[in-house]
Amino acid sequence: MISLSRSRVLRVVAGAGAVGALSLVEPRRLGPLGHATYRIGVATATAALVADSSRYDLPVLDPVRDGVVAGGVTLGLMDLLESFDARMVDALQGLGMERPRLVLAALGAVGTAAVIALPHIGDPDGDWSPLEETFGEPTGVPLPSEARALIAALLADAPDGPALPGAEALRDQLASARALDTGGVSTDLQLVVEDPERLAVPRQQLWPVRAEFRRGGIRYVLELQIDDGRLGMLSVMVPDEEPRLEHALSQLSSPAFVLPDPDEIVLRRETDAP
Repeated sequence: MISLSRSRVLRVVAGAGAVGALSLVEPRRLGPLGHATYRIGVATATAALVADSSRYDLPVLDPVRDGVVAGGVTLGLMDLLESFDARMVDALQGLGMERPRLVLAALGAVGTAAVIALPHIGDPDGDWSPLEETFGEPTGVPLPSEARALIAALLADAPDGPALPGAEALRDQLASARALDTGGVSTDLQLVVEDPERLAVPRQQLWPVRAEFRRGGIRYVLELQIDDGRLGMLSVMVPDEEPRLEHALSQLSSPAFVLPDPDEIVLRRETDAP
């Protein structure tokens, strides 16, 4: 059984309501101004739904641009879409249905709600694990204590420098952050933060503090990705100049590879120095 978080419930209600309301409109009865408003409304709703979906799935570009592209394509195809819509309405009326628009609105609302509520149900690759969501609780599994300590070290203010923009918001997020269990062996730890009080700005960035550590004479680098203003992913990277690059990568894919302790890392902060 899959229950829904508050944020997803709101998305389900908003998305299903918008699609259902637009499906009730008969564009053939609208005047020029009303017709134009209707088309803009359909394109806007499509853009919002695609952008929202891209935040939780893998975006083609990024959520905003995915939404803009989808909205533009929808607007360009409105003649075709309205023609198909009219044929459906006429066909249902031909079958004796008195209120075909109401049926289409209900089907559209239910379909939209299902797409938002179960975003990974059609994933052909099976890369996503079915994670249960509960009201008021973040999804995923508890964040390992060593990972939490490493992220805290990356987000800590420099003793001799100004605080980085967004650091305080991200530290607040870390208190409730959880890890996404992908079901496989990976040194990329995907983070889940639901309903944060504040977001980091810039919303998309590679955190300008990295951590270096060594294992078996090989240098590794810890990087923190910020996605949509939230803690996104903690990754272990191998520098391109590492002489034993192939061996280092094979070590990363081993189940025996573990994250370092905070006292094993050396922090490297980006500066404006060339």
